[in-house]
Amino acid sequence: MTRDQMRQALHLLPMPVALIGARDGDKHNITTVAWINQASWTPLQVMVSIAPQRYIHDMIVKSSEFMVTIMGEGEEATVYFCGTRSGRDLDKIKELDLATDPGEVIAVPRLKGALANLECKLVQSLVSGDHTIFIGEVVAADYCKDSRPLVLCQGELTTL
Repeated sequence: MTRDQMRQALHLLPMPVALIGARDGDKHNITTVAWINQASWTPLQVMVSIAPQRYIHDMIVKSSEFMVTIMGEGEEATVYFCGTRSGRDLDKIKELDLATDPGEVIAVPRLKGALANLECKLVQSLVSGDHTIFIGEVVAADYCKDSRPLVLCQGELTTL
C-alpha cells in the first residue's frame, strides 16, 4: 500500500471538529482542529494534536491552558474560516463577530452558542512525529443539546 493509499484510508476515520482557543496576554486566538479525543475519565482529560508552526501552539505552551469548543451543524463557515486563516494575521474573534463569555477557571474566553466549551489546564505535552499532543484536564465546562456535533470524514464536514 502506498503512502497516499494509507492517507486515504485514514480519511475514513470520522474525527470530531472543534475550535481550540488560547490566550497570550490580551491576544485571544482560535483555530480549527480535527485531531482531538478524550484521553481519560479520571481525571477527565482531552488530547489535541497541533503542528508546532501553528500560531496557537506557542500560545498553549506559554499559558499552559486551552479551550476546546465543540461546534455544531450550521457552524461550518466559522470552522472553515478559523482553520484557513492564522491568528498571526488577524483577530478571528473580531473578524467573525463571535460573542464570548469569560472562562470560569481559565483565562481563555468561552464562545457563546457553541455546543460545548471545555476549559482545560495543560497536564502533559508530547512530541509525536510532526505534531505536539497536548493533554489537558477539563476543569470546567458548559454545553447545550440543541444541535449535532460537526465531524470531518473523507474530507467533508458533516454531523453524526
